[in-house]
Amino acid sequence: MITLIQPLMLILCDVLPVFSGNLKINADYLVYYDTSNNRIMEVFYEIPFNALSFIKSDTGFIARYRIILELKDHNNNEIAAEVWERQLKVADYQLTLNRDSLTNGLLRVLIPEPVSAGRIFVYDLNSERQTTAQFDIKATKQAMRLRLLKSARPNPSHTYSIYDTIEIIAEFDWQRSKNGNGSDSVLWLIKKGKNVLTGIRTALFDAPDKKFARCLLPVTDSGVFTNGLYTAEAKLLKENLSAQIEFRIEMPFFYDDSIWSMRVEQLLYVATIDEMRKLKRSPRAERQAAWNEFWQGRDPNPSTPVNEEEEEYFARINYCEEHFSRGDRGYRSDRARVYVIYGPPDQIESRPFEIDRPAEEIWHYFQKNLTFVFVDRFGSGEFVIWRQQ
Repeated sequence: MITLIQPLMLILCDVLPVFSGNLKINADYLVYYDTSNNRIMEVFYEIPFNALSFIKSDTGFIARYRIILELKDHNNNEIAAEVWERQLKVADYQLTLNRDSLTNGLLRVLIPEPVSAGRIFVYDLNSERQTTAQFDIKATKQAMRLRLLKSARPNPSHTYSIYDTIEIIAEFDWQRSKNGNGSDSVLWLIKKGKNVLTGIRTALFDAPDKKFARCLLPVTDSGVFTNGLYTAEAKLLKENLSAQIEFRIEMPFFYDDSIWSMRVEQLLYVATIDEMRKLKRSPRAERQAAWNEFWQGRDPNPSTPVNEEEEEYFARINYCEEHFSRGDRGYRSDRARVYVIYGPPDQIESRPFEIDRPAEEIWHYFQKNLTFVFVDRFGSGEFVIWRQQ
């Protein structure tokens, strides 16, 4: 763990690694020169428990995973590689299904100077799940840099939720600033797009060879945040220094008025008009309880941590939004109504537009003995039910 009193020349990665694979992981990395002028990289990662496969042991349940880091030069030649294996033990099986519980760690490696890129592999040793990402490796000796923390630990996902406190650390190398110790505070600007939502000034604190400032923003108490992407900018006006870092807010939908209204509207295939009206009128503090009460009677297996009926319903709604929105009305379209109520059809016949006949889609549900014919009457992409058999 990097502490603020270490005299480092440090840069936070410009772009988070993008992983491809079937194992979910968030990662962030730092590249810096230490006091001996060695180039160091530290990788911070977190993996949700439910992304790993656990096997039963005498004392509970165990997950095991392997991380491989390959270091390459600008010609894509492998210069070095490091391997780590980690083990995670839990006593309760329900914890293995929890998407909110995380295993995290820090990997530290010495980077030879020819190295300009890295590739990281993560393998679940109890299954065939794996993921990989490539990223550039650079370090600049700059005077100002920012880091994001959550619960006093690095936040690899750059994501915060309703009960989190956003913690941003600004570090300044005074040997590289233009005017020495002329500033004694930092101006923080929190932006969403081009709009400045709030400004905060915090004091600078001394550490060997540098100063640092800390900005703390509780998500719930700020009155600023809704779901979305934000930018934090730190400024030392006297030094003419500034740095930016992005983070994302992902709050439960019942705290966001617009998302709450949309989610209630999406219940039209499973709720009555009165139920939807009651949910819409629920005060923000009571929405979660009202939502849980609505779905409680529709939970096919109350002993599990998730409501399978709710998850399947919104999986179908999301499918309709993705596939029936171009020219059509998304989850409100005729195709969506059939899809949400009956599920994916067993067979779809698509008949293209002809001079004497509009485009058609014929959906067959063989086990239900149902057939739906949808017609694009005006060639706009909106398919309406023409007949049901």
